[in-house]
Amino acid sequence: YVRLYQADGTALLASYQQRELKQIPDTPDLHLFKTYSQQQLIEGAPIRSQITMDTSLTRLISPVTIVSMPADDMLDLSMDSLPQTANVIGYIDIGLDFSVYQQQLREDIASGSIVISIILLLVAIAGRYLTKLALKPLLELREPLDRLARGETDILVEKHGDEEIAAISKALNSTISAIKGRDEELRRLADYDGLTGLLNKRSFEQLLENECDFLSKNNTHSALLFIDLDQFKYVNDTLGHAAGDRLLVSIADLLKKRLREDDVIARLGGDEFMVLARSVDQAGAREVAASILSSLHEFVFIEQGKSFNIYCSIGVYMMDGEATAAESLSTADLACYQAKMAGRNRYHLADNLVLDEQVDIGWSHRITEALSQDKFVLHYQPVVSASENHVGHFEVLLRMLDDDNELLSPALFIPMAERFGLATEIDYWVIKNSIRSLADFNRQGKKLRFYINLSGQGCSDPVFVDRVVAMLVEYGAADDVTADQVVFELTERAAVGNIKSAALKMQGLIDLGFSFAIDDFGSGFSSFTYLKHMPVDCVKIEGEFVERIMHDDIDRAMVKSMTDIAKACGKKVVAEFVCDQETVEVLKGFGVDYMQGFYLAKPGPDPLIAEHDLLSAQASRPVLN
Repeated sequence: YVRLYQADGTALLASYQQRELKQIPDTPDLHLFKTYSQQQLIEGAPIRSQITMDTSLTRLISPVTIVSMPADDMLDLSMDSLPQTANVIGYIDIGLDFSVYQQQLREDIASGSIVISIILLLVAIAGRYLTKLALKPLLELREPLDRLARGETDILVEKHGDEEIAAISKALNSTISAIKGRDEELRRLADYDGLTGLLNKRSFEQLLENECDFLSKNNTHSALLFIDLDQFKYVNDTLGHAAGDRLLVSIADLLKKRLREDDVIARLGGDEFMVLARSVDQAGAREVAASILSSLHEFVFIEQGKSFNIYCSIGVYMMDGEATAAESLSTADLACYQAKMAGRNRYHLADNLVLDEQVDIGWSHRITEALSQDKFVLHYQPVVSASENHVGHFEVLLRMLDDDNELLSPALFIPMAERFGLATEIDYWVIKNSIRSLADFNRQGKKLRFYINLSGQGCSDPVFVDRVVAMLVEYGAADDVTADQVVFELTERAAVGNIKSAALKMQGLIDLGFSFAIDDFGSGFSSFTYLKHMPVDCVKIEGEFVERIMHDDIDRAMVKSMTDIAKACGKKVVAEFVCDQETVEVLKGFGVDYMQGFYLAKPGPDPLIAEHDLLSAQASRPVLN
């Protein structure tokens, strides 16, 4: 609409309206324009905008003016300097209704939204389809991944799709291959010995169970051989564990070459091997065992410029399916023990092992009873000085009383004591009663020196030093028994087998005044290697060498060399098993310090009687002069 008002704003002069308005504005309030100055009116009064409540209607109001100047000054050349006057002759009121356009806009927005929604829906559907199409190769990876999660590794992922998908497939194949290789290695480690590549104990026991089932169903026989190396510990201690490992690998290779294709070999651990010889009778089992012994006889292990002959003990058990796998292993182990007891380097067929085992258990009870009831007896054998007419040293030997009070040799019960872990208590019994005997002789004015044998088990006891000192205080202090009256004897095998532990305990007792001797010196490979490092005062040369020096040049040379080396290391030398006067003279020529043997004096229950017998014998034969 357009409306024209008079100058006073009251009368409507003219009006034009294009269409009917929803709301006609009131007469405008022109008070604001009446306050305008002439200058403001001349320059062009500002438009005042009044917007009604209906935002679709916009109202514009402006004064209508006539600007005039005096007629007298019209001819002045400078128009800018002429005075001007502005007169308001009316007001114009314009109203603009945008509702049509707003309605159209709303309709356009609504229709546009519908179109856009339809377009977005179509885009979403197309996007989903394209996404599924693009992700299809990834979705195809789901099945192999699920199978891999279940532990399956026999999977091949197809390499198709985009370059990225192909790269993922390749990476998955590499991962699956690595996991498969790892699993195979873990299975190999679980089933096979890591050093030799042979079956390990767990796998071999499973195989034995299957073999037992087969034998019971087919009424046939197989042989189980338990193999234990006899000299492995010496090689291991002398040359180190790396050399010991190489020896085990060599033995494993040797056994694999000697056995038949159907036979199975396993390593139980350490230096113990098992062989299952399938479908053989007793004669065939003996042949297999003899073949293994023969192979090791021919085998020479060379390491660091040294050569070693390695032998073994074999226990043979004939399997018929009646015994379980565990029982078969145990029986073969017992048979191997019997072979060792018989002298090693041989095989033993397990024919009466049940009886043997019962006998062994009987020995265990007898030894335990002897310890609790003092059924042991000490005997003493003089250790004779080679340069002086004097006897003051005695080796303490142990005997056991049977039910009829007859003496039993230690060869009968000491191996059983070691097997059942009773050797340590026997050691303590001997030490306690030896100190008591020293106390008795001290009271008689006879200060003797005892050589007391120790087992490897006793020396390994963590409280060994404390218990020895406590027994010296308890049983010997009142009679002035001193530590220097006791010499502990350790066999070379026991000393070397527990070299670190033995050396610490030996040094602890040496610091208190006790002495140590190495017994059976020369019986092992490590004699010379360890001699200069062992804190011992003397060495006792293995008697088997001494008793043959008059008949064997090699034994004579070995005794002389052992004497010379021991002397060079500052050790006293004791020669055992002296059997005749000629041997005495040769040993004196070699420079040994002490001698011991039945020719000089036999063991007896009283050292003073043994000393008297020895001195009486000297009167009739020049033993020491």
